[in-house]
Amino acid sequence: MSRLLASLDAPPSGRARSIWFDAVSYGRAKLLGGAGVPWTSPAELSSFFAKMGGMFRSDAVLVDLADLFAQRTAADQELRAVMATRSRPGYALRTLLGDAQARSTAAEAVRVLAATSGPVPLVLTVPTPGRWLVAAAQQAQRVGSDPGPPDAAQAETAAIYSADFLRMFADAGVDGLLLDEGRVPVGELIHAEAYRPVLNVADYYEWPVLIRTDAAAAWPHGPVPGVAFWLGSAGPDEPSGRWGIVAGSDFWAGVGPPAEANLVLAPVPADADPEAVMTQVRALA
Repeated sequence: MSRLLASLDAPPSGRARSIWFDAVSYGRAKLLGGAGVPWTSPAELSSFFAKMGGMFRSDAVLVDLADLFAQRTAADQELRAVMATRSRPGYALRTLLGDAQARSTAAEAVRVLAATSGPVPLVLTVPTPGRWLVAAAQQAQRVGSDPGPPDAAQAETAAIYSADFLRMFADAGVDGLLLDEGRVPVGELIHAEAYRPVLNVADYYEWPVLIRTDAAAAWPHGPVPGVAFWLGSAGPDEPSGRWGIVAGSDFWAGVGPPAEANLVLAPVPADADPEAVMTQVRALA
C-alpha cells in the first residue's frame, strides 16, 4: 500500500481520521502579509510550510503548482505574450508548462518540501487538465479571447500536456496527485476518463489520484479506473470508492463533516479569524 493510502488509515497527526488543510491563502494573509508564496526561495518556502505545519498538523502537505505557475505568468509579460501568440486551444497551457524557469522552480520546490515533510505524505495539487487549459488561456491575456468552458476533446489535449509535465516529478518524493475541478457544477464536469493520460502517468509512478469537486458530490459519474479517491461537497449517491468531504465555511463554526467520510479537506479562508481557526484545529486533536 502506498504511503498516502496508508496515512488515510493511520493519520500522521494521530487524529481519528485524516484532515488535509488547504491553508496557503490563509498563510499568505497571516504569515506573509498578503505577499505571494516564496516559491523561488527554497529556504523561505521550507520555513513557510513548516510554520503552517506547526499550526495545522495537516495529514498531507499540499503543493499547489497552479499557484506557482500563476505567480510566474503574473511576473513575466514576455511569457504571457508568447502564450498568446496562437489561438488554438491548449497552446497557452503547453507553452506555460514548457517554461524552463517555471519547471526549474517547481522541481526545486517539490524536492525541498518532500525532503522536509517527514512522515506526512506530499501531494501535488493541480487543476484538472480542462480547468488548467482555461486558466492558462486567461493568464495569456490575448485581447478579445474568451476560452469559455472546455469540452472533452480540449480536456484530452490538455491532459497530454499535463501528463508530460508531471513526469518531471518521477523521482521527487511525491506520494499522490490531487486534480482540482474547483467550483464547477456537476452539470459542467467533464468525465474524468478524459484525463486518462494523467491517470496513466500517476499509475506508472504509483501515485494515488484524488479528484476534488467543491460544488458536486463525490463520484458524480460513478467509478473511474485509476482514481482512488473522490473529495466532494457531499457524499456519493451510490458508493463508487473511497470518498471524502470538502468542508464548507460552517466547518470553522464547529460543524462536523459526515462521519462516513474517510477524509476531510478543509480550505482555510484567508480572512478567517485566527482564534476561531485555532480553536477548531485544537478541537480536532
